[in-house]
Amino acid sequence: MYRIKKFLGKEYERINQIIDSFNSMESSYINLEACCSCPYESVLEAQKAPVFILPTEGVPGNRYFPDMESIEEIDVYSEELVLKLFGLSKNTYRATTQPHSGTQANQIVYNAVLKDGDVILSLDTKSGGHISHNKFGKNITVINFGLLDNEIDYQQILNLTQKYHPKLIVIGASSYPNMIDYQKIIQIAHENNSLVLADICHTALYILGKVYPTPFPDVDFVSFTMDKTLRGPQGGVLIYKKDFSSIINYSIFPLTQGGPLQSLQFAKLACLVELNNTNLREYAQKVQHNAQIMNNVFSASNIRTFSRDNKTHIILIDTNSVSMTGAEAESLLFSKNILSNKNMIPNDTRSPQVTSGLRLGVTYITNQEYTDDDIRKLSNYIISVLKRQDISNDVCIELLKKYNKND
Repeated sequence: MYRIKKFLGKEYERINQIIDSFNSMESSYINLEACCSCPYESVLEAQKAPVFILPTEGVPGNRYFPDMESIEEIDVYSEELVLKLFGLSKNTYRATTQPHSGTQANQIVYNAVLKDGDVILSLDTKSGGHISHNKFGKNITVINFGLLDNEIDYQQILNLTQKYHPKLIVIGASSYPNMIDYQKIIQIAHENNSLVLADICHTALYILGKVYPTPFPDVDFVSFTMDKTLRGPQGGVLIYKKDFSSIINYSIFPLTQGGPLQSLQFAKLACLVELNNTNLREYAQKVQHNAQIMNNVFSASNIRTFSRDNKTHIILIDTNSVSMTGAEAESLLFSKNILSNKNMIPNDTRSPQVTSGLRLGVTYITNQEYTDDDIRKLSNYIISVLKRQDISNDVCIELLKKYNKND
């Protein structure tokens, strides 16, 4: 558990109120948000470092300001570690940690390769696709593929690719818990002269742990963030084929963003060092194991989920199976000290602010080293809450005391 120290002085009164609110949230709620993990201590320390004094627009060897040696080394070393993690050669791929977010990493690709009138093919948001794969400021036509029996419909991707000839196919999702066959989609794309961007924000850990299909060695672009499962800071990473280096560099700056956020890049670097010295297969399998435990408990109580064999940290619940909306489920769990989020489900008829689904994730509690028995206990507590049974918060309080220890 993380606690922020308060400032001294009456002038900081309002800031300290914000800090009190954060610290209270950290100590009072079990975090089942699917979009975050517990940062490594080294990441938190690195993020405090005052490496943000100088503007740093540009790339190594081509900066717009002098005296950039230390900043250059952050870029260079980060790229080395990213490529090492994925087993890639600098002769084929390049990597950058400059994107401010995962969406920004995607936008860098869009600005580099798309022009007015181009077509993008992506997973629709009701099937788990991310909004950044579906909304564009340019005059871009977005064509969506969907699911068949809760799995990506690869035949539909083939049919739509042959019909619309997309310039770019985006593979990725924010609430799709099942397997993605990246190679099958890449083959379809390249046989039809389409480029491929794999957004692996929610699958990066499992790819690195070699328990999930990889988009390499043929994918054109890969984007991900470091906070969802990799125990890093918020912020994006972009990997791209070397042939695209010049247009990607120009797209980063000046087309898409200003200078990188140096403290954030430094924290990403600390995380990359940690990841290169972590048994990622063991970590990935533990997250999958914990998600499967929770999913099994839900299924045994006739709560419908969209997971078959859990391949990621995500559990997507159909809240129609407990006769409520996703928004109602989110609010009810929050009142019982559980953080989650409402989410659309396949063929959802409700709006994104209401939804018929609830998204849970087990990465945070995996980082806190919850036992199998405690995950079952927590899952049964959630079931009781969703079924509106009259229960106390004793289970939640017990787990909070056990795992939310002050650092």
